[in-house]
Amino acid sequence: MRTLIRLVVLALAAYGAKTLYDKLAPRKDELRQTGAQFIDRTAGATREMRDKISDATQSLVDTAHDRAAEVKATATEQASEVRSAADELTTTAAESVSS
Repeated sequence: MRTLIRLVVLALAAYGAKTLYDKLAPRKDELRQTGAQFIDRTAGATREMRDKISDATQSLVDTAHDRAAEVKATATEQASEVRSAADELTTTAAESVSS
């Protein structure tokens, strides 16, 4: 009995696969063409996105580089001002100690 049930299930699965094949086989060329069109559109969109992301990344890198140069210049300027102020303070302190 168990073998009979298994054979019936197997026969129904084979019938379902055959029915599905008969339904989709005539349209296989149409479905392939649709798939190819989808791949072409997707590839084009992917290339465009890659180019936009690459441009945006380059712009971001350039901006970050410019801002880093500005920060470095400001820090150098501030450091020299602090050194000048420290030298003045040292000179003033030395003069007031010697007086």
